Amino acid sequence: MSTQPDPQTLIRSSEGYEELRRRYFNARVPDVKPVEIWSPSTTADVVAAVKSANKKGLKVGVRSGGHLFPCLSLVQNGILIDTKNLNKNFDYDQATKMISFSPGHTVLELSDQLKPLKRFFPAGHSRSVGMGGFYLAGGQGCFLRGWGYTSDTWITQIEVVTASGQVVVANKKQNADLFWAAPGSGQGFFGVLTRIWGRTIAAQKLFDTTIILDSTDVFKSLLRWALETADKVPEYGSDIFMATFYADKDAPGDGEASQAKRVFLALNQTIHVNSIDQAKILASPWDSLPSEFEPFVITRVPMQERTWEELWDLQESFQPHGQGERYKVDSILADPEVSYEKIVDKITPALLDLPTRKSTGTIVFLDYFPDEADQALSLPQKLSVTTMAIWKDPARDVAMDKWMYDAYKEAEKVGRGQYVADYDAEQRPTKIMSDTALKRWFQIRAKWDPAETFIGHRSFEKSQNINLKL
Repeated sequence: MSTQPDPQTLIRSSEGYEELRRRYFNARVPDVKPVEIWSPSTTADVVAAVKSANKKGLKVGVRSGGHLFPCLSLVQNGILIDTKNLNKNFDYDQATKMISFSPGHTVLELSDQLKPLKRFFPAGHSRSVGMGGFYLAGGQGCFLRGWGYTSDTWITQIEVVTASGQVVVANKKQNADLFWAAPGSGQGFFGVLTRIWGRTIAAQKLFDTTIILDSTDVFKSLLRWALETADKVPEYGSDIFMATFYADKDAPGDGEASQAKRVFLALNQTIHVNSIDQAKILASPWDSLPSEFEPFVITRVPMQERTWEELWDLQESFQPHGQGERYKVDSILADPEVSYEKIVDKITPALLDLPTRKSTGTIVFLDYFPDEADQALSLPQKLSVTTMAIWKDPARDVAMDKWMYDAYKEAEKVGRGQYVADYDAEQRPTKIMSDTALKRWFQIRAKWDPAETFIGHRSFEKSQNINLKL
């Protein structure tokens, strides 16, 4: 019979094991049970965990914030390294304006550190996202459209415990192949991220404005206008967020079917500038709503100053959590070479025909065209289209899976692939990197983890040589 290795490690018979195993945003946690769950507080603890796994012949999964919806950090009969409490010190260099932080820091915790310094770093849009998973996915951070993915333009260095239990630092010059391979690897990363270094800029004020329309009867024409208008918005300092949801999404009660049967479209622009006058100029393309859509306006929220807390509340109102909500998520990165007319046609089922009252669809403008020489994150992407199916009854799991598969087999015809944080090869294999980047990535992975201590990469094999086309 197993014995508990130390106070920071739980085995299946330990008090608190199941609660810690289920620490995910998604209540739909698979019945996959690691032999041990480690909660390291130092890099040395991580080294001990990896070496222990190697000695026992166990495979390793790693978790930071627990926002990976398929819960793929769980490894049956392996170990789970939970980085929530790892290296939780935050450092700021007054001379260089650089910061270093933990992969276990959440967006909220990082923001709390930066606020008194009056500095800005583009973390995620939800306060409970962990920075380790965020970085390894590449980081669809705030104001990405002008500044790029967080991994690309903001992160300068990482510390990693490798599969052999060695502690290494990686940047553009030192262990550069590891630094290249980390962003975009997501669940497939072949080490444990233990520290992150990044740039900051001076914080400015936050503003936003929103138009909400009943899109039910004019969805395609309205969405085409919205996409074309968004192209007129200057890229830097702006986030453009579009969301579809049922009119009764927030109505009281647990009923999962919409009674309203009306789908609203919210058009939101968030802006990071110094004054409301500057913000109004950046948002001016939205001032001219075609007369044909005026009868469908539900409300207009004029430009106003916001706090991060208010913006997180808004974002999280579309992602309820903590009351047994089960999630199925899928997405595409829209092909920049495909017309808006074709994109709208193929994504309409995923955004308009939502399967439950709480389900939502989103479009985020990215305008990101990476250089494959810089990082594994390598797919050109105009915008991200995502659907979150949300329900509570486990008996509906299979139906929700089928709905999502059908919707995104259609949507993928106008996609270049998918943001790796949403990748679930058991649901719908698709591209997560270019073919040449993925080939290089596999070679680097084999070098750093020849014994496959970390097995998340295995699902990436299904991502090879996929032909996405109309």
